[in-house]
Amino acid sequence: MTNEQMEAYLKRIGYTGSRELTGETLDKLIWAHISTVPFESLDLCEYGIVPSLDPEDLYNKFVVRRRGGYCFEQNTIFGELLKALGFEVYGVCVRLLGRPGPLRAFSHKGLVAHAEGKRWYCDVGYGGPGPKGVVEIREGEQVVGGLTYRGTQRPNDFFIERLDDDGWHNVLYFAERPIEPCDFEPLNYYCAMRPDSGFRLNRTVNLTLPNGSKALTRSHFTHRENGQIIRELDVTTPAQLQQLLKEEFDIDMYIPQGTKL
Repeated sequence: MTNEQMEAYLKRIGYTGSRELTGETLDKLIWAHISTVPFESLDLCEYGIVPSLDPEDLYNKFVVRRRGGYCFEQNTIFGELLKALGFEVYGVCVRLLGRPGPLRAFSHKGLVAHAEGKRWYCDVGYGGPGPKGVVEIREGEQVVGGLTYRGTQRPNDFFIERLDDDGWHNVLYFAERPIEPCDFEPLNYYCAMRPDSGFRLNRTVNLTLPNGSKALTRSHFTHRENGQIIRELDVTTPAQLQQLLKEEFDIDMYIPQGTKL
């Protein structure tokens, strides 16, 4: 990523804060990204396109076209930003544990950055129970985005839990070794193209807000603030979907007539 591209990316996410190589900077960059760049699977759902992980393609999609993407895209382009700012950063392969049921395969990309002599887990591509800020890779509890998380260092991986009203819940774990960018390509293809891929079958657009979220799932839109639904509607036409994407998520995308809603 060139210096010019870095500046355009920072402008895209509205970041004007410190550029010191610290955990605090990482935390603020993560928040700036997730609160302006939507998590979305529109290319997959609408067109069946396997997302490109080429950094130039991602820069064009995220910064020039002001789109979003899913985890492999989000954390790849965010990692390029961190490198341009001077952080040592690499991708890690993550197993998500946020819902009960059979063990899920490693199917998520996260990032590990080095700063202040410490290691930090960074993730701008996982919503739901995922931390909305940087997690220091260490034993014990820490508050991230107003919620309490607990890290456990195991022989070959790092395990993260979240404290909710009913106790501790598993969130994710990752192997503590750098994964080369090319090794994420088959995972990206698998997650995009497998027949039961939720990203292909379900239209998904999510945006984190300071006190809530906006979410479009298939054709149902919900805007929540402070735990309350303040707007909810069902999209019934392609034109309405196109308008909603622009108004609520700043996504300027043509939705063809005949699109299945």
